[in-house]
Amino acid sequence: MTMSSIKLISPKIGQCTLSRSATQLSSLPPIGYIYLGTVSYAKALNMQKQLCRLRIDEIYAGPHHTRIPREDRILADSLILLEHSPVYTNGRRNHGVLSVDEIARLRKLGCDYVETNRGGEITFHGPGQLVAYPNMYLKDHHLGTKCYVKGLEYTIVEACARLGIDANVVEGFPGVWVSQTHKVAALGTHVQKYVTSHGFALNCTTDMKWFNEIVPCGLEGRLAISLANVLAKQGRANIDTSVGALMPTVIDSFKAVFGCDVLPLEEVSPKTYATIKRLLE
Repeated sequence: MTMSSIKLISPKIGQCTLSRSATQLSSLPPIGYIYLGTVSYAKALNMQKQLCRLRIDEIYAGPHHTRIPREDRILADSLILLEHSPVYTNGRRNHGVLSVDEIARLRKLGCDYVETNRGGEITFHGPGQLVAYPNMYLKDHHLGTKCYVKGLEYTIVEACARLGIDANVVEGFPGVWVSQTHKVAALGTHVQKYVTSHGFALNCTTDMKWFNEIVPCGLEGRLAISLANVLAKQGRANIDTSVGALMPTVIDSFKAVFGCDVLPLEEVSPKTYATIKRLLE
């Protein structure tokens, strides 16, 4: 895939309702965030699959698999934050595309390689990259998949703005860009019966050498860049762009865009917190 001519779109975050009315926005459930530290991609993927299955089974536990009311459910929406050990992942459209030799080459670099069920193409996850996996039931938030994806993009745009970085989205090319050639965050989602998994990866202090071994997201001639690199080019290398430092900014930006309270998961739902911890054992 190429991008010979792209149009950067700067959304007006303060006016963003993701196509919801004031009445709908007033009734949104809270989302609980949890930071898991460094987790292998395979373990996180397995956790997400099991969590989604539990949520779908609970939400549609009514007669003939109808929805049960929100107040009758135990598990809550969560924003799962983590870092991965080095891994190249490929989206569902590219299963089986890479040759055995190419996969072996990537693994010799010290990375794992995993084909997954998210959208998008090949990308890298590793230290210094903040990965966010929202597990949300979109109907409770009055969202369709398209508006949800926009919300994820706008979250990163807002987080960048709070750092004084002008970031934009590109229609038809999920992710967030700081120029026509440099992408600061990748995005790939999966939605089943309105329950979300996967999400976005924001390059904070990521070592860009890993991206040089692939064509990130299948976009020829376009490069990945980290927030640390962007700020250094602006003469602001003194700003802390570590995952820990940026996490509150991303959480606050997520809250601003999606319009709901975002609180520690152990406060929102101790049961959901314990379930995620158990699924990672």
